[in-house]
Amino acid sequence: MHVWSKLSSAKWRDAWEERFLGLGQTDAVISELPGGKSVRVEVYCEEEERAREIKAQFGGSIRKLKRENWAAMAPPQRTPIKIRDALLVTGEAETEALKTLRAAHPRRQVISLPAELAFGTGDHATTSTCLRLLVDISRVYDKADRAWSMLDLGTGSGLLAIAAHKLGATPVEGFDFDPTAVAVANRNRARNDALNVHLYEADVFEWNPSTGRRYDVIAANLFADILRPNLDKIAAALAPGGHWILSGILREHEDGVLAAATDAGLPAPEARRKGKWVTLHGRAQP
Repeated sequence: MHVWSKLSSAKWRDAWEERFLGLGQTDAVISELPGGKSVRVEVYCEEEERAREIKAQFGGSIRKLKRENWAAMAPPQRTPIKIRDALLVTGEAETEALKTLRAAHPRRQVISLPAELAFGTGDHATTSTCLRLLVDISRVYDKADRAWSMLDLGTGSGLLAIAAHKLGATPVEGFDFDPTAVAVANRNRARNDALNVHLYEADVFEWNPSTGRRYDVIAANLFADILRPNLDKIAAALAPGGHWILSGILREHEDGVLAAATDAGLPAPEARRKGKWVTLHGRAQP
């Protein structure tokens, strides 16, 4: 057993929780240090290789631990997350357990998302709000009896793209600059039979939508400093009447993102606030 650890500013606690404390993930501990300004993030790894992968991505340090009964120390798996009456996101991966969940929730699309090294497990405020919006938007298109396409910028675990596919979107694309996240997302894509979803490695700063397709829905669950300089591209890639979802925005950054959205020509959005996080949803002119 090895443990990776890193000290971080307390303001990034939510981001660390989203990365390492997703559904079913029981191998991470985030501790607030005296004074409340810093946190210690620790991830317990059975294999040294995984600890080294985390260190390569985030820095920090690794130490080897003495043998213990780690299974007895692990907290129980988290309760599946229900999104409206349409989706159920679970960390469960076993076939029989998933059959049981589907039988118990016949009207919901069950998405299996075992915790891995990627953002987006559904229980963070930003991701859950995006999922609820996707359900609502899908019903607008269903009512109009028309197909819709979706692009997921910074796809992380692939959850939003997979959910859009389950809700009827086609085609669906998503990309992330992190190759580890893309590998995880593609495993999740296959696990959930979302084979028509296209997930690939790309950097939003290098993304050029001018020659690509237009999308009916674009979701970007990213930090504000990534969103702001790329809003012109999001506006350019939206189909007429298309919906846009921006999330991962801290309340203190909301005004700056709104101003940048206005400058990019995106219509005034609705803001949904949950704790310290804000999600913006707007619709382009038809």
